[in-house]
Amino acid sequence: MRIRFLLSLCLLMCVFGCKSQKPATAERRFPIEGRVVAADSAAHTLTLDHHEVVGYMKAMTMVFSVRDTWVFNVVHPGDTVQATLVVSDSAYLENISVTQARGTADLSTTSPVHLPQRGEVVPDFHFINQQGRAIHLAQFRGQPLLITFIYTRCPLPDYCIRMSNNFAGVAQILQKNKPAAFAKLQMLSISIDPEFDNPKALRGYGKAYAGALDPELKHWNLATGKAADIRKTAEYFGLSYETQNGQIIHDLRTALLDANGKIAEFYSGNQWTPAEVATEIEALQK
Repeated sequence: MRIRFLLSLCLLMCVFGCKSQKPATAERRFPIEGRVVAADSAAHTLTLDHHEVVGYMKAMTMVFSVRDTWVFNVVHPGDTVQATLVVSDSAYLENISVTQARGTADLSTTSPVHLPQRGEVVPDFHFINQQGRAIHLAQFRGQPLLITFIYTRCPLPDYCIRMSNNFAGVAQILQKNKPAAFAKLQMLSISIDPEFDNPKALRGYGKAYAGALDPELKHWNLATGKAADIRKTAEYFGLSYETQNGQIIHDLRTALLDANGKIAEFYSGNQWTPAEVATEIEALQK
């Protein structure tokens, strides 16, 4: 009888244990070769003008994550890189080899125009939000504001998708652990694809990420506007971008403004986490 009980207990533990495990996304690996357009050591990214990646994507210019920091000590724009592109829940380059080019011409098209410093007052940029309403940055003063840049058709898991998941993560952490802070939460995602990302597209995109946590997007605005206005805003935050073969090549910039509209924190790349930003937001609210 005791043996039967122990067998039943083991079976139940196995069943519940198996159900709690989320299957990992299978990794896929592809050889890739391309010319370096830009190297961003702070964001751990290389922008490559690469050849076709057979079985995955056509030739284009794209930003890739790089985990090996030594690469940024040797690579320069114009160099040729051969690597393995690893694609799973994220995408990154490994097994990198660099062939240095002759000459030192800077082929970068993504050099930041301006990088805001802590304490700077951000200009009062104007947009149209997901409801088709005119908004501007000064209206958010009185509470911190988290700002980033995305576009809804971005396919890379480490870029716009990561930023939008992070924003949803910030909201989730505050709603669960600090409801009072969540009630005052303000977030803004600015699209760098205003020709496609109209208010309707942004509304659907935002609701897909906010889910049941913020179904009416009361805490999260998504913005579009005139192309020139979007470009001016992006350049203020050090973000350059260009369209190639129907895809927007860009890096990542995220900023946390304090209640007075000043830069409190500035993040290049995708290394920031929802937990650390949620903590910063709560601290700024006090």
